[in-house]
Amino acid sequence: MSTHLLDVPELHRRLDERRRRQGLSWRQLADTVDISPSTLSRLADDKRPDADALVSLLVWLDLDDGVAHMIKPKETP
Repeated sequence: MSTHLLDVPELHRRLDERRRRQGLSWRQLADTVDISPSTLSRLADDKRPDADALVSLLVWLDLDDGVAHMIKPKETP
């Protein structure tokens, strides 16, 4: 079992920040990254993207080398 979880709200925040700086709509971002717009809607609902979409988004954010900023230790019950 994984010991870390993706911080989805942080990923969404970073995407939104960069998207706004570039003057893109969410649909334009999806087209640019070549993912489904519904993937971005799911992120807004705090749901994790599939692995391929995550990699594409991290590359677009230039974070493919710095993913540590978007992972956090998994909380234990």
